[in-house]
Amino acid sequence: MLLAGTSFIEPDTRVQPLAAPSVDRDLGALAPLVRAVIAAVLHENRDHADVEDCASETMRRAVEGKTRLRAGEPLRPWVIGIARHVALDAIRARKRQNLRRAREPQSEDERPPLYEDLPDPSPSPFERFAQAQQQEKIRRAMNDLPEGQRRALTMFHVDGLGYQEIAGKLDVPLGTVATWVARGRRAVAEALGTGGGEA
Repeated sequence: MLLAGTSFIEPDTRVQPLAAPSVDRDLGALAPLVRAVIAAVLHENRDHADVEDCASETMRRAVEGKTRLRAGEPLRPWVIGIARHVALDAIRARKRQNLRRAREPQSEDERPPLYEDLPDPSPSPFERFAQAQQQEKIRRAMNDLPEGQRRALTMFHVDGLGYQEIAGKLDVPLGTVATWVARGRRAVAEALGTGGGEA
């Protein structure tokens, strides 16, 4: 019963969702096309188990999302888009599964030794090249030093001798050894471009 002064307004059907029975019937008619699209994306036969799984998932998503369709919106491209996305998801899942299988051996006999997973502690070719360049710079810088500084630095850093022992071997005062070592370090550091610190 209508109240006085009110009028009946017919709803605008252009913005209403499609009727459920119509969409369900049309979805059923699209099933063979959905299966064909998925088979093409997966590069499998239409009767393959993965194609069947993807087709079921496509239809489930389409049924659950059918309320988003508006009157007049074409159903076919929308469902084909869902099918394509479901098939691509299946391909990505296959790749992830294959990666896991490749990393995890199937039996104890196939398992690689644990040491194969450890990183190689040896320097890389680039590091070895950089070290060789640095050593060549040091060698040239040492060769440019006066003989006393060069011998004092070599005895201190290479031979591991203390100032007292170096002074005895070179027959010079202890203060001279300390000066030679300090000046030699500074000259080598400057030649290497590291400032006047320890070499």
